[in-house]
Amino acid sequence: MRILVVVSEFPKLTETFVYRNIAEYRRAGHEVWLFYAKKHFPQELVHAFARETADSAFTFGFLAPRSLLALGREALRHPIRQMGLWATLARSHRSEVGRGLRSLAVLPKSVALGHWCRSQGIDHIHAEFAGFPATVAMIASRVSGVPYSFSAHANDIFVSQALLPEKAAGARFVRSISRYNIDWLGRVPGFPAERLRLIHCGVPRALLEAPEPEAPGDGPLNVLYVGSLIEKKGVIHLLEALARLRDRMPLRCRIIGRGDLEATLREAVARLGLQGIVTFDGPKDAEAVRAAYRWAHAVVVPSVVGSKGRVEGIPVVAMEALAHARPLVASRLSGIPELVEDRVTGWLTEPGDAAGIAEALAAIREDWPRAMAIARAGRERVRAEYLIEDNAAELLRAMREAA
Repeated sequence: MRILVVVSEFPKLTETFVYRNIAEYRRAGHEVWLFYAKKHFPQELVHAFARETADSAFTFGFLAPRSLLALGREALRHPIRQMGLWATLARSHRSEVGRGLRSLAVLPKSVALGHWCRSQGIDHIHAEFAGFPATVAMIASRVSGVPYSFSAHANDIFVSQALLPEKAAGARFVRSISRYNIDWLGRVPGFPAERLRLIHCGVPRALLEAPEPEAPGDGPLNVLYVGSLIEKKGVIHLLEALARLRDRMPLRCRIIGRGDLEATLREAVARLGLQGIVTFDGPKDAEAVRAAYRWAHAVVVPSVVGSKGRVEGIPVVAMEALAHARPLVASRLSGIPELVEDRVTGWLTEPGDAAGIAEALAAIREDWPRAMAIARAGRERVRAEYLIEDNAAELLRAMREAA
């Protein structure tokens, strides 16, 4: 099968699940291309397993001759279809003019992509994310006749629902990564709930073979955070939790990632007296992150609801931590409780609850055998439901049925 995957931007260090899926499609013998709709980050770090994907990634310019000529040809050959598409975009974005204008901006390149799909014999288009990638996939599908589907993760459905029912109605299926999302989407007016399929994200099976951590003993409890340094990640609450614990137990914390809040978080480390406890390691590739998991005694995923309703789905870092059998503290938010069952596969705290994070970390240190029993149960949950090999294969089956 010849598959086109659509994303907004490329490459993005935080979207490893997209590139791992593509690697699995290729391993199964399929031909795969990746189209990015908006931005290219040539200096971004690319994981080793994603380098082949980088070689096949492409886009068209917003106002490039190829895009504009494709739009002109389509308007001449199929004027009614084009008028209907413009009307749909305008009607669906009546209350979100800015988003509507951005959707119109991707129209020329989306039409050009439809022509490309037809010329290349693409069998299926799959958009990762229900926002602009799904808009591009919908337009390219209408132009080319190639069936499409899209994944619903988190921000892509919570921040805006403009055009969402229309995109879902045209899709052969809509892949949701959590039961929470399925229930939420089922309540969106006009959304065709019968299109929904639950297919989790996942992590490589090989992670399950990672050695278990040694007990901290009298030494420091090694705490790890991996992810972007942005509002919805809630890293400030992890720092506040560490400040509550610094006089109770020896601690070390590594923060891996980057983002707009890095300077603010560094200032918080100084204000909270966490110098010598917290280090900022910056972004790391997959191998370096695995080494960090091996260093860690516990992993914290302190997610919160950000501005405009931005929120996590089920963070891949939570799956990775449990696959490594690391005790995990995470927020009771969105689909996270489907993976992290409180005191069964990990510890759940309310979003923004620094005191709750502190107490969970203290409990991990104070009863290490129990902490490891819970971490092992978390690893088994990942083994049963959150392996990339299994879930990519299920997504491929859905695409084959659609094609």
